[in-house]
Amino acid sequence: MAAMNINSAQLKELIESRKTFLVDFWAPWCPHCKKINPAIEQLREEYAGVLDVVKLDMDESDDLWDDLGVELIPTLRLYVDGEIVDSTVAPESKAAIEEFLRDIVPVPKKKTQDKVYDMLVIGGGPGGYTAALYASRAGLETLVIEKLSAGGQMALTHQIDNYPGFVEGVGGFELGDQMQRQAERFGAKTKNAEVKSFHLNDNPKSVETSEGTSYGKTIVLATGANPRELGVENEKELIGRGVAYCAACDGMFYKGKTVAVVGGGNSAAADALLLSRIAKKVILVHRRDSLRATKVYHDPLMKAENVEMRWNTVVEELLFDERLTGLRLKDVNSGETTEIAVDGVFVSVGRKPATEGLAGQVELDNAGYIVAGETTQTNVPGVYAVGDVRTKLLRQVVTAVADGAMAVHMAEEYLAGEQ
Repeated sequence: MAAMNINSAQLKELIESRKTFLVDFWAPWCPHCKKINPAIEQLREEYAGVLDVVKLDMDESDDLWDDLGVELIPTLRLYVDGEIVDSTVAPESKAAIEEFLRDIVPVPKKKTQDKVYDMLVIGGGPGGYTAALYASRAGLETLVIEKLSAGGQMALTHQIDNYPGFVEGVGGFELGDQMQRQAERFGAKTKNAEVKSFHLNDNPKSVETSEGTSYGKTIVLATGANPRELGVENEKELIGRGVAYCAACDGMFYKGKTVAVVGGGNSAAADALLLSRIAKKVILVHRRDSLRATKVYHDPLMKAENVEMRWNTVVEELLFDERLTGLRLKDVNSGETTEIAVDGVFVSVGRKPATEGLAGQVELDNAGYIVAGETTQTNVPGVYAVGDVRTKLLRQVVTAVADGAMAVHMAEEYLAGEQ
């Protein structure tokens, strides 16, 4: 049974009942809301009898945003005895939600599993679920360990137009969901858990997770990459108060307002175009004198009347009161600084590999990516790296998918040699 959807009147009744309950404030257009939904459904089952888990669609009424004081979604709020005791915005994993609940609601005891899978896939993006599809079709018992939901960073992309087979494009979340269901059709299993540590040289190999230990004869590392931060003072403190990293997720909060986008690659250009249809004005801040984005973005950006370019410019300081009010910009050539008033800034300055806990386990390059060539083999036998996390020239959905297929081919050869 899915988590119950309630309206504002039912929320009031729950508050007056003085029950302990968790509310997920969401909206149908929000990609991150879709990403956390599997975790919300699992929490409803696991905490049954201890904690009620409900959902409230913020599109029910325009007045809800102000009435409830919700600024970003998904926002999770924990109510105890009719009062809000804590809240969190856009949690990155099911484990993060459980940590948020831990001081008030004890986390249910996790079951230990001794089963050894033929393949563990760490990460449920396009590379991970392609590996799971190929492995399960080849008769390998396969477990995907994904911290939140299928798709990885792809799931936050409003529309993908360069993946073959979809003439009108496809939503990133929808594509990730289809990849998961296709792999599971052939027997692959999924565990929503956050990996705490790796033991890649053990026999069998294992990973410690928030849901217990999982064992595998082979491991595919498909952990992807995360948005890179600007690295300026007060950036983390202002997340959700004017600083954002996903235009598709948070752009609607800036309808009719002025925003800045920092970056010059494909992601920044796509974000600027999306925001130009929502915001009153978009200021694109780029440290070079031309975009690095592919040509398909150039003409639409130049023709957008509400997009302003700030070339050869970097963000030196975030200006704020209770929330972001503006940016101090610096010209990289002259050193001159100027201030601009903005209601929000969307950071799109690249990605950093999600290789936490892998240093000393597999070889990493100077930028932190896993060293693996077109075979996807790492320096550890039986361990493969696919998608954005490995060293490669082009990081796209199609190249991640190709990696997933190659990893299974190499794993089959490895397993055959072990027998």
